Amino acid sequence: MKDQDEISTLVKEVLTGVSGEFRPCAFFDDRLDCIRVITKDCSVLEERINERLTILLNNYDPQPGRKQCVGFTFKGAIHLCKQHGLDLASPIRMSELLDAILESVPEKAVQVFIEFVAKPLVETEKIDHVELPEGRLQTA
Repeated sequence: MKDQDEISTLVKEVLTGVSGEFRPCAFFDDRLDCIRVITKDCSVLEERINERLTILLNNYDPQPGRKQCVGFTFKGAIHLCKQHGLDLASPIRMSELLDAILESVPEKAVQVFIEFVAKPLVETEKIDHVELPEGRLQTA
């Protein structure tokens, strides 16, 4: 067991350490069965397109009157991946995921969002893969 001085030193290191910088990312939220794509660490307004797709808009966009999309959430991730044969045992390429969404959701608003906002957003922010939870998703 560690002595009091060692524990104090470890606690000080943790509490005084600088947290890592934000990096744009895509990940599965397994508790809510959704995929989240977040490109900016900011306060957001969630605008729902339909029951499966929600857009994240920057609340404090520097350009008045124009909302900047900083991410999105897609619900029903496990079903989508199974339906399109995307392997949940390894990271999924964003291009495959976005193509699967396009194929699954025929609504024009979703199609326009994916083609003209989501694809350029993940490309610009260099989000190549969806990160899986540490324990990997259980698909049973």
